[in-house]
Amino acid sequence: MSEPTPLHTAVREPRIAGSGPPPLLVMLHGYGSDEADLLGLADFLDPRLRVLSFRAPIPLDMGGYAWFPLEIAGAGLAGDYDQAERSLAQLAGHLDAVLHEQGHGGGETLVLGFSQGGAMALELLLARPQAVTGVAFLSGLWVKQRMPGDPDVRAAVKGKPVLHTHGTGDPLIPLADARATRGLLEELEVDLSYREYAMGHQIDEDCLRDLIEWIGARLEASVSGG
Repeated sequence: MSEPTPLHTAVREPRIAGSGPPPLLVMLHGYGSDEADLLGLADFLDPRLRVLSFRAPIPLDMGGYAWFPLEIAGAGLAGDYDQAERSLAQLAGHLDAVLHEQGHGGGETLVLGFSQGGAMALELLLARPQAVTGVAFLSGLWVKQRMPGDPDVRAAVKGKPVLHTHGTGDPLIPLADARATRGLLEELEVDLSYREYAMGHQIDEDCLRDLIEWIGARLEASVSGG
């Protein structure tokens, strides 16, 4: 594994332009992938969105990139949380710079994370609750060790919309782990929409349909002030 690199960003501009800064969707890919992996989803999502797909900072020897190292432990996948913290600081700083440079302060900013990127999306919500208005957490895993102890952080994310999807046949992250993650999100009192699908470690048509509807609802709520 090589040294971390600056975050590269791939961009899809809105297909329908508005009068002000467009709502943002930030994409965070999974382990061993890159910024191009999720970007094709933009063609199916709300045309008002400006989509930014960030490349994780750690190049892998096998190819692709990671937000933090993973290894197989006795109880399943184990992550390097010290590196996750460093990647989070880099990610949060990068997002802050993007919001400032492009005039999106106070606007709608959703974060979509797949697999390991889902964990980073939740971490980003906890680190920047004032900047992140909602998270789509797709086929991911989150652990109790990452639950915030600060009551101010918990208060800041209470009621934040989170879409959590998972495949009943996921061979990488078992369904039991996804349901344990759901319990942690319920404990945080986010506005949780949890969905299971007859799929593996992926985004199938039914999952994509629900993602499209969830994002559309978030944007309409933003427009209406709800």
